[in-house]
Amino acid sequence: MEALYDLPSGDRVRVIDTTTVGQSLGRILQLYREGATEPVFFGDHPRPEGVVISFDQWAEYEAMKEEAEFEKRVEGITRDRLANARPEDWISFEDAAREGGWDLDVEDDETGNAPGDNHRP
Repeated sequence: MEALYDLPSGDRVRVIDTTTVGQSLGRILQLYREGATEPVFFGDHPRPEGVVISFDQWAEYEAMKEEAEFEKRVEGITRDRLANARPEDWISFEDAAREGGWDLDVEDDETGNAPGDNHRP
């Protein structure tokens, strides 16, 4: 069985039945070894119930998830401070960075900018 499913992004994916995907895991792994990056969506209903991705993709998503969680924590701290602190309670950027666990010792790239900088030297 195979069905098409429309994702919220507007993309359409093929959903392959669980039995077929189970029987095809070896071939899927071989495709990933050859450089394929397409996820394999599967399930026994038209809506995907699972997805197979390469380990490298999973590791990249985990790193992005950790970064997003860190940024959410920083945003929460910042909002709390802005809402509750009086100007005499403000601390320096360096102290805030230390408290937030930010690494300010980043290497400049070939343009002279730290990663994430959007300006020219």
